[in-house]
Amino acid sequence: MVEMADKTATAKQSHELAGDHLIEMAQKKAPAQEPQLPQQALVEVKKPRAGVLQKLGKLKPLLPILSGGLRMVDHGAVQALAQLLNFVDGGSVGPSAAQEELHQGLTEIQTGHRELRVQVQDQTVEMKRIEDQIVLLRQTAERNATEHAELVEDVKSLGNLVRTVGAGLTILLIVLIVLTSLLLSRHN
Repeated sequence: MVEMADKTATAKQSHELAGDHLIEMAQKKAPAQEPQLPQQALVEVKKPRAGVLQKLGKLKPLLPILSGGLRMVDHGAVQALAQLLNFVDGGSVGPSAAQEELHQGLTEIQTGHRELRVQVQDQTVEMKRIEDQIVLLRQTAERNATEHAELVEDVKSLGNLVRTVGAGLTILLIVLIVLTSLLLSRHN
């Protein structure tokens, strides 16, 4: 997939560079090539030419799309030519070498297309499996975070209980000491 993206990016760049180059060539025509016209006529001729060049410049981003479309049309033309040859030579006994070569080329294209389709399906299945694993990991992380929050809350409440019990025992110890000292002081 990365190679395909790289090839597409380089194709876009080459088409853009070719478009830029053509526009620059059109803008930088040598004065020797232009016919000698009065100055007013030259200004009138340059204005429409500049407008056309600007319109062509706006079409530059569409060059990769158009080239892809032309490749598909070319593939369709090969198939149509093969069908036309089969129709024309329908009465002949054996296929010619050109027909066999054309048929072999179409078979190779179809085989390549099937292999690409299988690879895309395999990658789609793999991506789906990875997405499922990510969902499970996310759910596990959320569950662990919830359990951690509950555990922290339980520890805090246990700490509060220990402090309360400690304070109660301290009060009872003080009361016991006071009562013991009172008993000892009365007894003596």
